[in-house]
Amino acid sequence: MGRVKLSIKRLENTSRRQITYSKRRTGIVKKAKELSILCDIDILLIMFSPTGKPTLCLGEHRHD
Repeated sequence: MGRVKLSIKRLENTSRRQITYSKRRTGIVKKAKELSILCDIDILLIMFSPTGKPTLCLGEHRHD
């Protein structure tokens, strides 16, 4: 049995939107750091929460 296809649209409920952002924020930061390591690249990720608070992720590759 497969997963249900979710439509991507803005969440109207503000508290639900904040909860979803909080849960997914750590995952996207982790993926950005992994991409930085795997591809040996510099990466900068800036996200703003629904309340306007910024999240910054810096992933730096090693200079040999």
